[in-house]
Amino acid sequence: GARPREESLFRAAQELEQAIAAPNGGEEWYAHVRAALRRCILAVETRLDSLIGPGGMEAQITRNEPRLIPALDKLEAALASLLVEFWETKGQPSSIATAGIGRLEDLLRQVREIAGNEYMLVHEAFNAPGGEE
Repeated sequence: GARPREESLFRAAQELEQAIAAPNGGEEWYAHVRAALRRCILAVETRLDSLIGPGGMEAQITRNEPRLIPALDKLEAALASLLVEFWETKGQPSSIATAGIGRLEDLLRQVREIAGNEYMLVHEAFNAPGGEE
């Protein structure tokens, strides 16, 4: 079923949160945050594929929660953009720490909200009383 994918989105968000919260020790901190960012991007992509791919619930989600799929698309793009910035500023971890953390935390909050909202939507869809509109 869909549940492990939702959990992977939560898990990716938790990993990113832990990586951000770790003491900024330069290269190691930087590598952990980059790896966690990549896992978040992959989790969002996996989620999008499962929703809009064959056998997905795109029509139902678009009808019931029209902002969900565009929000996932925007989140994926924002995470990818931040990952590129991390790569380009590799030589200056301190600038990342000051400029990037606020955006990272905003994106993290979005990942959590989307995962939570979507879990409720999928749960309701699969547990809706039969025959009622």
